[in-house]
Amino acid sequence: MTHGTRVAALVWTLLAVSGPAAAQQARPLPPEEVARASIRADSAGDWATLLSLAHPEALARFRSIQIFQLRMLNRTDWPGLESLATDSNLQARWQRNRERQERYLLDSIYQVPSVDSLAHTSPDSIFARYSRAMRVDPSDSTLPPHYRPPPTFTVVGAVKASDTLAYVVVDRPVEEPLGPMPDMFRDYPHETREAEVMVMRRLGKEWKSMLDGLDWRPAISADLVHEE
Repeated sequence: MTHGTRVAALVWTLLAVSGPAAAQQARPLPPEEVARASIRADSAGDWATLLSLAHPEALARFRSIQIFQLRMLNRTDWPGLESLATDSNLQARWQRNRERQERYLLDSIYQVPSVDSLAHTSPDSIFARYSRAMRVDPSDSTLPPHYRPPPTFTVVGAVKASDTLAYVVVDRPVEEPLGPMPDMFRDYPHETREAEVMVMRRLGKEWKSMLDGLDWRPAISADLVHEE
């Protein structure tokens, strides 16, 4: 056997041994495992891992939602705002809080000068900036007393609707009220568990999360009239 023949035989032997193991290691995660990985990353505030598991369409939708919220913040035709026209002090407070909220979002979270700049920022960058800014460390001693960590999700299973679409069923506990239940509601049936569906879409050979069913915190406050 010549030297070249021996080298060729060695190469084929190595390929035969390492091939199946390498193929098994590179095998794409099934939808339910992508859901579990997404839940773990979200609970840990690991935005980089969550970003790698997200489908591009989910990130584009996330950016659209943030832009929509900011543009809605600038509207003056909200229902109920007619009363501000008759109270100049209340109108001034509304305007100050609205502007303060907008500057906080653009400067501190998204780090862009305007909503138009946000619309031209890549979706993955917007998601990363939002996730970094909104991450909560449960061990932080400055958290308010009523803070509760995200509920624990349990992945039940997955159903494939097609080769490119799957639904993952998730079970989680229903959050209990922070305070005592009012007497008028004590007899109302109260569920302790609820089911949600996480959507997974295939991108190439891999399943990706559409980022639904996770514990997203709203960046825009619903209360703009009251000042601290």
